[in-house]
Amino acid sequence: MGKLSISALGALIAITSVAAPVYAESLAFNYSGSLRVRYETLNNPIFPTSDNARTQTNERISTRIRLKGDAAYGNWRAVAEIEDSRAYLDDNDPTLKSSQVNTLEPVQLYISYHDVSEYIDSVTVGRVTLDHGSRRLIGHTRFRNATNSFEGALVDARLTGWHLRGFYLFPVARFPSDSASIDDNKRALDKSFSNRKLFGLYAESEDKAWTVHSYWLKESDSAELATKNRDIFTLSVDRTQRFFNSWKYNIEAMVQTGHARQSASASDVTDRNVKAWMIHSHVGKQLNKSTFLRAEVEAASGDSNSDDGTIHAFDSLYGLRRFDFGPTDVYQTFPRSNILAPGLRSVTKISDIHNIMVGYKALWLHQVPEGEEDFLGHQVEFRWQYQVSSQLQFSLGGAYLAKGNALETGAYPDNSAYAFTGLMYTFK
Repeated sequence: MGKLSISALGALIAITSVAAPVYAESLAFNYSGSLRVRYETLNNPIFPTSDNARTQTNERISTRIRLKGDAAYGNWRAVAEIEDSRAYLDDNDPTLKSSQVNTLEPVQLYISYHDVSEYIDSVTVGRVTLDHGSRRLIGHTRFRNATNSFEGALVDARLTGWHLRGFYLFPVARFPSDSASIDDNKRALDKSFSNRKLFGLYAESEDKAWTVHSYWLKESDSAELATKNRDIFTLSVDRTQRFFNSWKYNIEAMVQTGHARQSASASDVTDRNVKAWMIHSHVGKQLNKSTFLRAEVEAASGDSNSDDGTIHAFDSLYGLRRFDFGPTDVYQTFPRSNILAPGLRSVTKISDIHNIMVGYKALWLHQVPEGEEDFLGHQVEFRWQYQVSSQLQFSLGGAYLAKGNALETGAYPDNSAYAFTGLMYTFK
């Protein structure tokens, strides 16, 4: 299947317009958007580094604007969404990447046809953002400043109580990618590449108790794209169940197989087997009308020997980690790989105005070379969201990491302290 570019999508929309004229009185149009401004500060980076690589304290102001238009005519729907993500005060922070800065980019631009048949709900073609299940393998960002996009085709269907989605997508690479341009908030058009594709099937039961994901990611190097030459298959099974009225448990298990290279370096030409896994589980109880408390654990395989010919480090594809491991962006929380992290988390919602989350995790490396330390530390996290009005939300939060022996090296062995505050205005 060939890749669908933005220009091809524009031509398709134009052809559709000629074939089926749209009259103003029958066209339904909606628009929405948001503006977020956030300040973050971090004292003592989490991961070992030198004082030549980065400073002890990092501050950042980030902005994100989203504008979305949605037009419907009969069974047809067209969506366009523009996102502008920028960062300031970062002072050449080496952790600032295109995942946080992406200036004035169409993150969605697609058309879809609905109610195709008794079993097929819709067919979608174009550039899209996606949320699948827990969002641990593919998700639309909330906390992180920039968003993952994909170009291709999706088919949504229903069969015997299940919602099914088949997809064939080309992940969109964010540009520019060099540090100097990102630091200056420069703009370049994002694009996808035919030598990197993601396809598979997502299934969710009608009662949302089960979700099953399957993803094939295939990529290879080209003149424009350096890759790890991943050819990997990932399968996830997720089960949620309520019991004893106020109790709830969830378990999501993933396995990953195939082959890849250790790095995207042109000099790395060794294909290695991939055998990896990831597990999330939690069990919780509704303590009262407003508060839910749960015990949780994250575990993911990792490598202790990079020379054994097999990659055991789990690859979370295009998934998110903020809701399991803490704030991303400036804090640069732990990856969903080579980790074991049990903890507790409570969420309190008061009158739809206040949302308070408190979390604790103890963190270990899952695999380390013999004789090395594996304890990463104790992390405490806090977040308060206050709905000032129907359109304005204030947020305040932070995290504190009491570093374990595995992190007490480098120029900043002391504990990490992080805080953020922000405002988000939304409109419809």
